[in-house]
Amino acid sequence: MDNFYIGYKDPLFGIIVFFLLIFIISFANYWWGIYKTKDEEESIKKFIKKFQIESSDNEYKIIFEDKNLTLDTIILLAKSYEKIGQYEKSISVYLYALTIYKKRKEKQNILFLLGKVYLRVGFLQRAREIFIRVLRISPRHEESLKHLTITYELLKEYKKAKEVLDALDELGVNVKKEQIYIDALNIQIENMPTEKKEKKLYELVSLKATQRIYFEFILKQKDKIDFKKIETFDFRNLFDLFWSLSADKFDLEFAKKHKLITDILSARGVMINSGESEIFELEVLKNLKISGYKKADIGFEYFCDNCKNSYPFYFSRCPNCHSIDSVKILANIIKKNDENNISLL
Repeated sequence: MDNFYIGYKDPLFGIIVFFLLIFIISFANYWWGIYKTKDEEESIKKFIKKFQIESSDNEYKIIFEDKNLTLDTIILLAKSYEKIGQYEKSISVYLYALTIYKKRKEKQNILFLLGKVYLRVGFLQRAREIFIRVLRISPRHEESLKHLTITYELLKEYKKAKEVLDALDELGVNVKKEQIYIDALNIQIENMPTEKKEKKLYELVSLKATQRIYFEFILKQKDKIDFKKIETFDFRNLFDLFWSLSADKFDLEFAKKHKLITDILSARGVMINSGESEIFELEVLKNLKISGYKKADIGFEYFCDNCKNSYPFYFSRCPNCHSIDSVKILANIIKKNDENNISLL
């Protein structure tokens, strides 16, 4: 027994035990890694089956037979299909690529791009599942977190969107604008008294998007508008709403102090203004009214100052590049349609 204790106290014995423990731990980690990789592959296969598209078109599969193709080439192919609007083929390429490429980084990139396609075509539930799957592989993947926020926003799951924004904030990403915007959207659907809801929305009017949310809210809820509360708003971002707003809702004394509103009312024939409008379309319409021509009207186009895409509808977040507060409202002179020239406000 004494000999055992002597051996136990021998420094060489301690070193042997130390390296033995390192070997056991390394061996266990190695096999655990193999098990996890196989388990993840099986999980990916099951995951892919949920989204697999049955098609007799083997065009992209023939291309995959070239073993020298890189992942970048495959991604370029999928993006080409997406660019020309063949989203089904783009999705099929990404899904097929997931069965070929096994590395975690490769799967992460393919899944993320697949999620973006689903988001673009409006398959929101699928997009959400894909982005969550990417985050299981890489919890700090910023782009997946950003796109998951947008997906939750479109699904009107604003509280979950806020949780994802909190995660981005923890990663050091500046999401202040997104947080304010999501808070405003969430307040709109909350069950609370109208006065309290108005107060909360007014506290968030630091963005053009939230100013418009607030203004649209009071248009629906109030018979009389307190124009002094919106005096600091960006009126150009409310141009189309002012244009369709019934004349009796305007405060004419307030309008005289703000050139854009004066120009709008002059172009509509509600006010007489001898000054020249800064907006060409309003100036033309005003002069047409003076000359007696009453068949002209103004239509609106909504332009993203970030990605340069235009849309026939207003957006707070660009449908293409997802930027907030990038919208510009452009006016166009059109022929008046008397049947549709009825204000809904």
